[in-house]
Amino acid sequence: MSSPTRWFVCAALLAALAAGLLVRSSQAELRHRAEKRTIAIATEMLESGVWLVPTLGGRPRLQKPPLYSWVTAAAAELAGGPSVLALRAVSVASGLALVALVFAWGHSLGGFGSGLASALALVAMGQFWWSATHATADMLLALFTTAALLAFERRMLPALALLFVLAFLTKATAALVNVLVPIAVWLAVERSLRTALEPRVLAWAAVALLCSMAWYAAILVLVPGSPALLREFFFVPLGAGHSDLASDHYRSVLWYVPRFLGAAAPAILLLPWLVRDGVRTRFWRDAPRTRFVAMSAIAIFVAWSLVPQKGRHYLLPILPLFALLCGEFVIRARVRAQ
Repeated sequence: MSSPTRWFVCAALLAALAAGLLVRSSQAELRHRAEKRTIAIATEMLESGVWLVPTLGGRPRLQKPPLYSWVTAAAAELAGGPSVLALRAVSVASGLALVALVFAWGHSLGGFGSGLASALALVAMGQFWWSATHATADMLLALFTTAALLAFERRMLPALALLFVLAFLTKATAALVNVLVPIAVWLAVERSLRTALEPRVLAWAAVALLCSMAWYAAILVLVPGSPALLREFFFVPLGAGHSDLASDHYRSVLWYVPRFLGAAAPAILLLPWLVRDGVRTRFWRDAPRTRFVAMSAIAIFVAWSLVPQKGRHYLLPILPLFALLCGEFVIRARVRAQ
């Protein structure tokens, strides 16, 4: 297949995926309470004209940073009002961007075939379709966190700083787990923790920290009683708080095991061969880029398993990484079979 034909096929597949996601978004009923909150917050933001502090029922909504609320409100304003499809379009666009990102990362790992196989593996997963067709922050977060890990893997510090800020302003605590945990684990295993103390790294880390905390600083000044609320909401996912406005769902350490099998289906069928491949190659010892992808997926899974509060959507950022492993394995298996 010639190069122009390959890219035409990719564009056609992406267009077909966009059409499928939009059709499904328009047909799915509005049942999830997170979506109902999204519509209510976007409506109040547009009606009041106050964008700095998202509100729900006239009260400040501080459980999460405001980036997702800002994006959905902007999408609603462009569409002429906060309709369900307009708000879900943010997740649709994020899902399409994530598929393109996985293709690009897979392409850099093993060529065109690896990129295409990785993208198709992600698209086949049921959790991807649910999150890409509902108005929740999860798909936008998965896009930013996956891009941040790719930026780290490619040693692009400015991009990593920017993407971490975007992820943090989408879902603060989750961004810390999905980005910082795999990076810290990788540096520790590679005995490169001193890299984090290099002046250039510290400078960009300081920039990311200041930008990430700027909204919180403004809230502490402008919203009465916000210190206690922010402290409580920040620690809820870690099992050290409770919120009447959020669901507290505390589960066992093994709760994610069967849920991941379902979320990653049908690509999960390749897991036994991936494990065998990892053992044979000593955890991809001679392929450090693949090793980083695998280690990141495992680190995120273990981290969320140890966190007391659990939800199915926390698995979403693992799926692009798992898809990359599946795509590269398929190409390696094909080469071995020839």
